Amino acid sequence: MSPLVSPTVKSLKETFLISVSAPPTSPTLFSKRTTFSWEGVSGEVRSDSPAINIRPKTARPATRTTAKPCSITQFFVWGFLFVRGLSICMEIIKSSREDGYARISLENRDDLWYMKDLVAEGDEVRALTQRTKLDGREKKTCKLTVRVEKTEYQEDRLRVTGEITEAVEDVELGYHTFNLEEEKEFEIWKDFTDEEWERLMEAQENKAYKVLFCLVEKGEANLYVVEESGIKDLSDVAENIPGKMYPDQKSGKDFYNQVNKVLNRSAKDMDKVILAGPGHEKNKVYNALSDDLKEKIFLQDTSVTGKTGLHEAIKRGALKKVVESSRISEETQEVEKFLDELRDDGMVDYGEQVEVYAELGAVKKLLITAEKRRKNPEISKMVERQGGEVIIVHKDHEAGERIDNFGGLAAFLRYRP
Repeated sequence: MSPLVSPTVKSLKETFLISVSAPPTSPTLFSKRTTFSWEGVSGEVRSDSPAINIRPKTARPATRTTAKPCSITQFFVWGFLFVRGLSICMEIIKSSREDGYARISLENRDDLWYMKDLVAEGDEVRALTQRTKLDGREKKTCKLTVRVEKTEYQEDRLRVTGEITEAVEDVELGYHTFNLEEEKEFEIWKDFTDEEWERLMEAQENKAYKVLFCLVEKGEANLYVVEESGIKDLSDVAENIPGKMYPDQKSGKDFYNQVNKVLNRSAKDMDKVILAGPGHEKNKVYNALSDDLKEKIFLQDTSVTGKTGLHEAIKRGALKKVVESSRISEETQEVEKFLDELRDDGMVDYGEQVEVYAELGAVKKLLITAEKRRKNPEISKMVERQGGEVIIVHKDHEAGERIDNFGGLAAFLRYRP
């Protein structure tokens, strides 16, 4: 479940900012006012305005229903987990490149995203799990080691399946699946490539980040959250604004006020905010923001709004300017360089021909999708052995989809044989 627009809960003593989770098919989140009471604390949840439609992008047509307020306990639990995910990164408790070993503590969901490309077929993984005892009557919590045959990445876990190679005496052997999840430890033995080891070290050093993108044009604002693990739709704000021939501009002012309120609430949980779009609409929004929030804002011109405008802003380097070591930004810029060279008949190629160039030592830089690398890891290993650079490109954004359309392989060449 994705975090949506955060309403403000006004209690008797202080104001709390809360993050609310809802299914992607939820209708409009709140009616104009909903009151609550919990263990002597009472307050109310207010929507911004019944005239403005604020909803998840995948929602059904909005209906005006009164939402049941969540408990204060849930408010604090969600808030704690949300903030914790921003500030803590993966810890490598123990590691040895020579022995091909690492003991890793996963701290947030971005760590799982890194692990989905690290854990591969043939690796050995040990973790705490539950396994049926030999008598078949109950399950026992114990550590098992499996030789990996299959992995399945989900948003909140990495499922690892394989044959058990080491276990305690009183549990069944055979095949087992366990989940690698945030706030859990596991051990891995594998023949690390240079690129894999570097990426593991990078995952430990990088702080998980969240950047809020707000794409604005007249009468419409699209909000997205960009994280290390990908892009998520957040919400839309839309209103029909009359033209200059109409004297009543109240609805236009209401629209900008609504955008500002949503930004103020959502930005509290973000590292940076990128305000983008065509024309001067973004400037009108920016000028109405508080001075504190303006310090988080980066303005970026784009020709359109929506998802296309978001990708355009990333291509223009907006994300890289506000977040160091941004994976999506770096991958997008590398793909754009490749496409520029391809248009100019430069020293690049793609598809199956890249495998031939790799065998000949002609690849200077390889762009390979994570899926292609899992199916054929030898290509990237060959390039690394010959002093080339390997960049893994993921399909969770437009640039990655382009490389996937090229067969999952693209290369900058030292020479053309």
